[in-house]
Amino acid sequence: MNLKMGIKRNPVITSEMKIKMRGWRTALAVAAYLAVLLFIGFLYYLTFIESSYSYRNTVNAFQEMGIQLYSMLAVLQFSLLILITPAQTAGSISGEREKQTLDLLLSTKISSFGIIFGKLISSMSYVLLLIITSIPLFSLIFLFGGVTPGDMIKLFLFYIITVFSVGSIGIFFSTVFKRTVTSTVITYIVIFFLGLISVILGIYMIQAQVRGTGHLTNPRIPFILYINPAVGLADILTAEQGGVSQFLGYNIGTQTGLDFWIINSIVMMTIAAGLLYAGVKKINPIHRKKKRKKQA
Repeated sequence: MNLKMGIKRNPVITSEMKIKMRGWRTALAVAAYLAVLLFIGFLYYLTFIESSYSYRNTVNAFQEMGIQLYSMLAVLQFSLLILITPAQTAGSISGEREKQTLDLLLSTKISSFGIIFGKLISSMSYVLLLIITSIPLFSLIFLFGGVTPGDMIKLFLFYIITVFSVGSIGIFFSTVFKRTVTSTVITYIVIFFLGLISVILGIYMIQAQVRGTGHLTNPRIPFILYINPAVGLADILTAEQGGVSQFLGYNIGTQTGLDFWIINSIVMMTIAAGLLYAGVKKINPIHRKKKRKKQA
């Protein structure tokens, strides 16, 4: 309730939401987004039907198609969200600097945290709208079976956590760099390399465990993998299909007893909170004044 009232009372959120959600562009973008998901899903459906002609009318075939279609759409939407979110958040603060309105915003009664939080929520509102409007499309998979509402709730919750984490990276670099182009490019580069480096280091650490023991079927999960949301998505989809989470062909399990994606979400949220805190400190005029005095 307090969070809801805080959002309503935040003038940054109110102003940004009015600007972003007015006009036909948002509706057209959402329609185009859903059209891409629907078109690719329909092509996959036709391909599956043609490739399994001999048993396409059996219950198992429909369930298999439903699971595969669900996994394909889940990965596709995840990829689109990772691409769209930085573009929405990386220019939040740097855009105010370019318009020379950041100092005016800081001179109001809104706290630095209120500005950062308002910019994050308003920037994420468009991405959250894409997630919400895709629910009916994903619900069509229930016609084939193999996927439960609980599976979909888990998936969409993970989407929101991932968007929040990626958006926090964009907000942070938006406070660091003065130009929107620079902050956007750096955000994409950091996200790409974090995903790539975490996988490379994860491979190295697991192989080091295997070399040290000679034979290891259930290696310890390297902590570096917990910062990669793609591995968390793979864990969710594998578990929903009744399989065991694997990485490099090895069964991976957590020593805490929690699912990988849950710890993955906690780690990402913790990092996101740290980046938001750093962003608040970065734009805080008192903090900046103290920093200049120390440098002088």
